[in-house]
Formats: sequence, structure tokens, C-alpha cells
Amino acid sequence: MKKRDIRIAILKTVILTLLALLFVSPLLWMVSSSLKPASEVFATPFHLIPETVKWSNYVTVWTDDTVSMIQAYFNTFKIVIIATFGQIVIASMAAYAFAKVDFRGKNIIFLLFLSSMMIPTQVTIIPRFMLFKTMNLYNTHWSIILPTLFGATSIFMLRQFYMGLPNDLMEAAKIDGAGHFRIFLQIMMPLTKSAMITLVVLAFIASWNEYLSPLIFLTKEKLFTVSQAIRWYLQDDLKRYELVMAASTSAILPVVILFITCQKYFVEGIATSGVKG
Repeated sequence: MKKRDIRIAILKTVILTLLALLFVSPLLWMVSSSLKPASEVFATPFHLIPETVKWSNYVTVWTDDTVSMIQAYFNTFKIVIIATFGQIVIASMAAYAFAKVDFRGKNIIFLLFLSSMMIPTQVTIIPRFMLFKTMNLYNTHWSIILPTLFGATSIFMLRQFYMGLPNDLMEAAKIDGAGHFRIFLQIMMPLTKSAMITLVVLAFIASWNEYLSPLIFLTKEKLFTVSQAIRWYLQDDLKRYELVMAASTSAILPVVILFITCQKYFVEGIATSGVKG
């Protein structure tokens, strides 16, 4: 049996390794192409390691006079930080109310929140465009930030997490004279560390990768986000794919670093967010 178990383990390892390579291969091609001259990107036979390493591709995308990754990074980080912080604050308070505060119509209101998750984002593009145009928010970063502050998915996940916490903690705090605001800040929030970090990761990635909203609401090049910067190089008449790959490689670095740093809490938060509900 031991030999059979070893063979099965080896077979599983080989299969998983092949699948991992299959998923990673586009990323490897992207990084490889970002270091090649334009003539080598689609050359045959394919070489994973460039014959001529061209670091100037990164210099070009980061220092371009029209659309540089430095400006795009600054714009995107500005949007991501404000949107993520606002979404976590609003979602955590709303989730606490839905989970631990009794008020009339709570379940109906929560059902309406959940029903909004079924509405595709693309459906709201035209109403948002008309609204932001009227409010003079068109061609500003606030047109990207404001819709992301209210996330039904974040409220749902945190509500499930709060419902898994014992009510005895609240009762003990109420006996000591604490109100809901103090209970929320000093008791409940410290116990939701993994859930909060999970939502930070999800909100960060969603805002960082957002493409449709900036494409519609931002037309000034100085306001471009990372996703628009990548598209700008792709629209060039010369089709400079090596620059597109350099910009794409630069764009994924913050997401990879964030996920590696928060991986432990991310898995824990996903696993425990549906314990009770």
C-alpha cells in the first residue's frame, strides 16, 4: 500500500505541476516579451529567454511624455486607496447593523442589497454617465471612486462574519454601558481582522483592474489609470507589443505583492465568512 500511495502522490504532483505551468505560461510569455525587441516578440522559433534583453522597454513606458506608468500608478493608487478605505468603512458599519442590530425591515433591506448584486455593472453605465455629467464629475477620479464605495458583496461577507461572533460579547458590553458604536469599534472590529484583510485584497484588486469605468469617464491623458495606459500603447499605429507587455508586467506587481503578503489572512477570511448566516 505504501508503494501505491507513493505512486499516486507522484502522479498527482506531476498533474498539478503541469496544470500550474499551463496557467503560468501566459505570464511567462508576457515577462519574456517585455524584455524583447519588437522583431522578436512573435518570432519563430519562440525563445523564452530573449536573445537581446531590452530593458529600455520599461524605461520607455515609465518615462513616456504623453502617458507614463508613473502618472498612471499615481492615479490608480489614489483611486484604489480612497475607494478601498471608503468601501471597508461603509461595508463594516452596514454589516454590523444587519448582523447585530434589530430594526424594522432589516431583512427586506438586506434582500434589496443582495438583489443589487444581480445587476450587471454595464447596465448602469449610461445612468452614471448622465449623473456625473450633470454633477460636473465627468473627467474626474471621483466618477470612478464614488460607485465603488457601496459594495453589496463586501456587506454580505462581513455580515456573515459578524453573525458568527457570539452575542454574549455584545450583552456583556451593554451591561458595562457601551453603546453600539463603542461595541463596533472596540469589540467587533478587532475580531474581524482576517475578514477585513480579505475585503481589502478583493477591493484593491477590483479597483486596480477596473477598465470599463475609466474608459468611459476619463478621457484626459493625465488622468489615465494603469489599465488605460496599457490600452494606450496597444492603440499605437506601430502596435508596440513589447511596450504593452512591459506596461502589463509593471501593472501586476502591486497585486502580486499584496496577495503574497496577505495570503494567510485572505484564505482564512474566505473560509470563515460563511460560517453562519
